[in-house]
Amino acid sequence: MGRRLALLVATYEYQDAGLRGLTAPAHDAEALAGVLRDPDIAGFEVTTLINEPHYRVGEAIGDLFRDRRRDDLTLLYFTGHGLKDDEGHLHLAMGNTRRDNLAFTSLPAEQIDRAMTGCASRQQVLILDCCYSGAFPAGRLAKGDADMHTLERFRGRGRSVLTASDATQYSFEGDQVHGRAPQSVFTRHLVSGLRDGSADLDGDGDITLDELYAYVHDKVVEEMPQQRPKKQENVEGRIVIARNVNWQLPAHVRHALASPLAADRLGAIEGLADRYRTGNATVRQRVEEEMRRLLDDDSRSVSAAAAARLQALTGAGEELAPTAPVPVPPPQDSAPALPPEPHALPAPPPVPQDRIRWSVTTDASVHASLAVVSGSVHVGDERGRVYAVETATGRDHWCFDAGNPVRAVLAGPEGTVGVTAGPYFHLLDARTGAERWQFKVRQRITALPETDGGSVYLANTNSLYALSLATGEKSWTYCPRIAPFLWVTAAGGLVWTATGRAVYGVNAATGNRKWRTALPSPISSRSALSEWFLYVGTGSGYVYAIDALTGQIRWGTPVGSGVSVSPVLADGLVCVCTPCPPRPVPCGGGLPRPARYRRHRPRRTGWCTSPTWAVGCTRSSTTAGCERGGPVRRIR
Repeated sequence: MGRRLALLVATYEYQDAGLRGLTAPAHDAEALAGVLRDPDIAGFEVTTLINEPHYRVGEAIGDLFRDRRRDDLTLLYFTGHGLKDDEGHLHLAMGNTRRDNLAFTSLPAEQIDRAMTGCASRQQVLILDCCYSGAFPAGRLAKGDADMHTLERFRGRGRSVLTASDATQYSFEGDQVHGRAPQSVFTRHLVSGLRDGSADLDGDGDITLDELYAYVHDKVVEEMPQQRPKKQENVEGRIVIARNVNWQLPAHVRHALASPLAADRLGAIEGLADRYRTGNATVRQRVEEEMRRLLDDDSRSVSAAAAARLQALTGAGEELAPTAPVPVPPPQDSAPALPPEPHALPAPPPVPQDRIRWSVTTDASVHASLAVVSGSVHVGDERGRVYAVETATGRDHWCFDAGNPVRAVLAGPEGTVGVTAGPYFHLLDARTGAERWQFKVRQRITALPETDGGSVYLANTNSLYALSLATGEKSWTYCPRIAPFLWVTAAGGLVWTATGRAVYGVNAATGNRKWRTALPSPISSRSALSEWFLYVGTGSGYVYAIDALTGQIRWGTPVGSGVSVSPVLADGLVCVCTPCPPRPVPCGGGLPRPARYRRHRPRRTGWCTSPTWAVGCTRSSTTAGCERGGPVRRIR
């Protein structure tokens, strides 16, 4: 295992009288050093430099990145003043920095970039807690944007850069800078997230750099909306910064283990097993302790299941088996057994030709959903063309060229059609095919758009956008930047979305996060919303009911194996489709539901897609596509 080295640089006293307006507290770096140095939390070899001249800091940075191995982890942290010269180049101000001689008295970003580029380590972390805008003498204008564009200075393989845009206010009077910088909100949340383990967002016992950034970003934006931390990385795999020393089992697992019902305790075993598979050594030890405690459970079905699962996870021998391994019928309070696996369903018979009313051939293969609006079927193909075909006659009504392969065609409100194609979202008039507006994201759209009221919500690999339905103008952006968004749902002034292991509730008016809920295993399905509950399926075969207003997990139920499609609610049941026989789950999960959930049913006015029907048990499925275009048919 490689070494873990950290260099922390803090500058808050300057020889240049014009820079004395910056009064960031010195204990920021000292507090971070204490957390990183703690062997139980991070275990770094830490060097701290406070108010040192530029040549002393430059020498220390050179030592940090020199003679490193590939598996070493290097961390460089700077808190102080960021300046830019006439060409817009970033300089970090040291104790002896002079604004009229930045080239020879400060630490240029280019020097740090060269040192990091020459380092063999493939785990390099740079954290800059400094202001983006420089303070210059009166009458001296800097070229370029007002922002530093700090991230553009530090691009390289194996490198991650975190920056904080502190809300430092300055006023210029002649050649002096007056005012003061508030206490570093960024570093304060950075330290607290590491110290108490709250930055362990997925609950696996490790705090990765992605999790730390997402935690700090949300905390900073919540406290100071005008400050927007940023992140850039080019790293293979994940970088573990610290361990969660205060890790504990999720609340719903603890409640299930403490339940007097054997069925609840039996269901908690799979949650423990999933934590064992994804957690670090501390998590596995805690899970194993809970498993061994269940070996003495008064329910033989629980103790037998715990012994079997523990043996499978740890490879332990026969001593884990219950003392009396005789067949025991399941208790009356346990969940009903799943039905036996059915035989494969026969292939459906071909559709008689006399039942086909019309057929339309597209120019390329179709991999997008269909949408029916204003008496026409709308379909998009791989060449980027969207067709409107009259449902009654099959006659082409209009054609729109999106310019990129079409991934989804959605029926929108007020006679509109939404089209996702590459990085673009197009809003079309369903009757004429005229484009009302378009919006481009930086990469690709990863989640089907959703509407509620007068807004459109869509997501790409790291951002959630709110757009005006009338004009397409962006209202706000929510950017935790931890993983691609999987889906978007909106209703009643709230927007919900999900990344790999977490579900977010966002204020639809402001874009501020209301809550975040981490799930034990990766989310594998879209959500279903009903009576202010979100129902979400995971790859480990669990369905969770989440309070849409607070983010609290109300219950989690195993359904056999991974849930790959959105749950469907009908007649008080949550219906899911899995590779093994599905089990209907009561919507309330056996828990009494407060009256407010029955009174306030969210009104859904979003995009519509064709319904999906599941009959019996689906063992495998295939999707047929056309190599050179394909027909769109209407069948009687």
